[in-house]
Amino acid sequence: MDLTALLSELRRRRVGRVLAGYALFAFAVLQVIEPLLHALRLGDWALSAAVLALALGLPIAVALAWVYDLKAGRLERTPPRADPAAQLPSVAVLPFEDLSAERDQSWFCDGLAEELLGTLCCVSGLRVVSRSSSFQFKGKAVDAREVGRLLGAATLLEGSVRRAGSRVRVAARLVDARQGLELWSEQFDRELADTFAVQEEIAHAVVAAMRLRLSSREQERLRQVGASRGTRDPRALELYLRARHAVMLHGDRRVLEARDAFKAALALDPGFAQALAGLADADVLFLAWNLDAKRSAELREEALRASEEALRLAPDLAEARVAHANVLTLLGRWPEAEVDFRRAVELNPGWGDACYFYARALFAEGRLDDAAAAFEEAARRNPDDFSSLALLEGVHKKRGDPVAARRAGLRGLEAVARRLALDPDDVRAHYLGAGLDLRYGDRDRAFLRIERAVALLPDDFSTLYNAACFHAQAGDRERALAALARAVEGGRGQRRWMARDPDLDALRGDPRFDALMARVSA
Repeated sequence: MDLTALLSELRRRRVGRVLAGYALFAFAVLQVIEPLLHALRLGDWALSAAVLALALGLPIAVALAWVYDLKAGRLERTPPRADPAAQLPSVAVLPFEDLSAERDQSWFCDGLAEELLGTLCCVSGLRVVSRSSSFQFKGKAVDAREVGRLLGAATLLEGSVRRAGSRVRVAARLVDARQGLELWSEQFDRELADTFAVQEEIAHAVVAAMRLRLSSREQERLRQVGASRGTRDPRALELYLRARHAVMLHGDRRVLEARDAFKAALALDPGFAQALAGLADADVLFLAWNLDAKRSAELREEALRASEEALRLAPDLAEARVAHANVLTLLGRWPEAEVDFRRAVELNPGWGDACYFYARALFAEGRLDDAAAAFEEAARRNPDDFSSLALLEGVHKKRGDPVAARRAGLRGLEAVARRLALDPDDVRAHYLGAGLDLRYGDRDRAFLRIERAVALLPDDFSTLYNAACFHAQAGDRERALAALARAVEGGRGQRRWMARDPDLDALRGDPRFDALMARVSA
């Protein structure tokens, strides 16, 4: 419990009131007992004993105040603090079922559910269960009450998609997870181009069914879903959803596929703000680690242009703010970038990615305390975000706080286990989990995980870089340097991040490491 939380809990349990009362009681006792002891001609030892008894009674009084409270003249045990997040209305968006004839629209169903999840995150009074938690039930027939219990969600949003050509039928329903009762359901028969509008209608229906009140700002956030950030071109929408799906899978090749798909979507609809932000995101992933050093200048120009155009079209789109902030960070325009990061967090209070990317930028700037706070906030918004927890562990190590690092690492291992139960081939979960296992978990499992990650994506920069970090910490300098050499081929890597990465500390001072760092383009 941090200091702020401790002070809040002391106030809630009225410990301060008891301390004040005890102080007055002790003062009164001493005022009475001192002349009495002199009258009885007892020595100074008696007064000392009385003071000692009062001092010993203080912690007992504090302990009793912490455990018990006086209500209506009766002594009752103080109830534990309620989790504020648990008291909020909550919803889990489950993967939509593909009912199309060819059963080939899984990517579209997932994309629609994820967009809905992101839309509902705009409602500040609503707790939205993370994608990695809710999507673990994809393709499984489970009871709504059991799902609600496992996810800690009071309601479930589920549905199906049936697509035929340019027509799409979306059926959605909201279920009370505690009783299994249907709160709302509706079917939408629309053109594919109207998908964003359907998202907005579903989001509004969910808010109404849960009897939530929207502020004017929240109403505007939801309006953005069906307006300036969308597209009317069904092919552009399809390419966009495919691109976002590819980005989520990680890996250099998949990011390249996503970039090509975003560009193809924009060729069909140049005013598609979400696709512009997505293109900037893909370019940033290439630029952050110099994955295509020969085209860095071209990619920087494209990323800046795309993110600026996305902001011009949709200034209140959180994704556009984060994309622009990431580009500005790479360009060294940090004060402007921080303004965009903060604005993105404000625009979409439930979106953990805004905090995550802000935290990464803060770490790169050397602001370790701020980075730790931002990673913690990202993990709070999405408890299954193993990436934030793994990076938070590293930040705490860099700050010199091994206790906080261990706490973050153990939470990260739990999140990794949940992710791999959902997707056993998640490469990032394997290599980040390997490092955490090495330090806080099962060493044998750690080696299995890093070997699995490299086997899945043997030429991927991030995989090789994290393998180098892993072997450096495991004490195998030769394997670490070999993996790092493969990672930085062609100038790949980011020197500023690598210079601060605590996972590479074991290699510093080795001339071979310095030579590899010199090969990194920027």
